[in-house]
Amino acid sequence: MKIIVGTNNQKKLDVVQSAFTNTYSTAVQVVGYNAKSGVPEAPHDKETYDGARNRAEECQKIGQADFYVGIESGLVERYGNYFEEAWAVVISKDGIVQIGYSSGLLLPPVVVDRMKKGEKHNDIMFSIDTQLNLPDDNRDTWSRYTGGGISRQVSLEEALRNALIQSVGSENNLYSHK
Repeated sequence: MKIIVGTNNQKKLDVVQSAFTNTYSTAVQVVGYNAKSGVPEAPHDKETYDGARNRAEECQKIGQADFYVGIESGLVERYGNYFEEAWAVVISKDGIVQIGYSSGLLLPPVVVDRMKKGEKHNDIMFSIDTQLNLPDDNRDTWSRYTGGGISRQVSLEEALRNALIQSVGSENNLYSHK
């Protein structure tokens, strides 16, 4: 089974490899492609879904595969609170679209307070990394928020799992009922 993923981020490629292997119990070839998300670097609300969809759709243009995958992390405001969540869009070679998103992790007040003053999320995180003398190549915001207590990989896996479960055929899976 061949999957083209709209990123070259190794963590995301590993998540896709694992999720498809576990879901379909077959050999999987994952190909990364630097697809454009078409959204800001730190997307908000619907932009996160749009970024995942845009990446999956762009993958369809570059070659034949069984599935085309877009994964995007972003921020969402709910009930007066800011969370970070992930979205996954999976498009089959037959054009069937499956979507899923993850639970969200509440952003720390130190980040939210600065966002409310007009600073961009990425600039805040860079500033905090500099202040704490952390490497500037760490894109795992969840790990940074929690001091290593939880990784963003959890949200990526959850979003992709929630999309893929829709195609797992069984008589008890309501997604397979017409």
